[in-house]
Amino acid sequence: MGRNSKECLAFLCLVQLLITTIAVESQNVESYWERLESKRIDTHCHFAPEFYREILREKKITAGGRPIPAWNVTEHLAFMDKMNISFSIASVSTPGAVLNGHYPVEERRKLARMLNEYGYALRKQYPDRFGFFATLTLPDVEGSVNEAIYALDSLKAAGVVLLASSAGEVLGSRPDYEPLYAELDKRNAVVFVHPGQSVCSAEGDCPIRSSGVPPFAVDFLLDTTRAALNLVYSNVIHKYPSVKFILAHSGGFLPFATFRATKILNLLKNDSDSIVLSQLQQFYVDTAISGNEWALPSTLALLGHNHLTYGSDYPFAPENVMLENSLDTDRYFEQNLKAEALGHIRFSTASKLFGRKISVDSLCDD
Repeated sequence: MGRNSKECLAFLCLVQLLITTIAVESQNVESYWERLESKRIDTHCHFAPEFYREILREKKITAGGRPIPAWNVTEHLAFMDKMNISFSIASVSTPGAVLNGHYPVEERRKLARMLNEYGYALRKQYPDRFGFFATLTLPDVEGSVNEAIYALDSLKAAGVVLLASSAGEVLGSRPDYEPLYAELDKRNAVVFVHPGQSVCSAEGDCPIRSSGVPPFAVDFLLDTTRAALNLVYSNVIHKYPSVKFILAHSGGFLPFATFRATKILNLLKNDSDSIVLSQLQQFYVDTAISGNEWALPSTLALLGHNHLTYGSDYPFAPENVMLENSLDTDRYFEQNLKAEALGHIRFSTASKLFGRKISVDSLCDD
């Protein structure tokens, strides 16, 4: 082979190498962005330490008719990896630290502290994967204020979880909760409002228990809706604008009932429709078991995509249901909104809410 032929072959090989390199880099860039856009921050998931599950089992207490499922961090992390969840903000589900209306106040405070110390240990062990919402002891206001200050300032909790109802008291219905709202407002706190133990979850007779439909199927949604309307009716949303409330399960029935709720609150408060509506639109919601073609239109009509966060409801929902819900959310947004809107729900809105600036590198880590 002559010199010119060898040089020509070398040149062709170099060109081929460059073409291959560019193709590989192009594929890497496409893969990079696909991975970036698919990552999620989960604002609605739960942890259930074994000591807590044992307490509930002994007292035969469920979460609105749903037995407390087994939980461990290894399986939770495996679920997160499967679902492309980069970071989870975990909370204790109902009944929280107030097991029933007769549970002693000191026992409530002790249990809340144990749960929050556990959440802190989880955050310390996996700082790039977990944060936690602190458990409080409402309707015990003094204990709740003290625990909120400790959890937010010392344990660096991401926020607090408040049950929509606890021990027969609905969130937003009592003016003596004001000291707690004030402390949360001072700290620009995020409050996760999760449904509580409805009337038919408590001891005693229940007129609809014979229906066979457990409270977590329907009553949970009403519980959240009532709490949201109470927070507007009692001017909590107006008086404490630095508190950001995330309502579970797309706000229960709230988006669907916006027109009715606005008109009734207008009559009760003697405010204009626009004022009432603007306060309802201060809420954030998560998509836990509610991110689908039936729920999303009304949710988006009320709040827009900037006030939605991703929620899985792990480990309470069956895994196939959580996967289906996530796929339904993605499909709806891809078909009806711009791609950036889906990014807001998956991670951007939560990242801004919690002041956690997750880097591009961490989002793309395997």
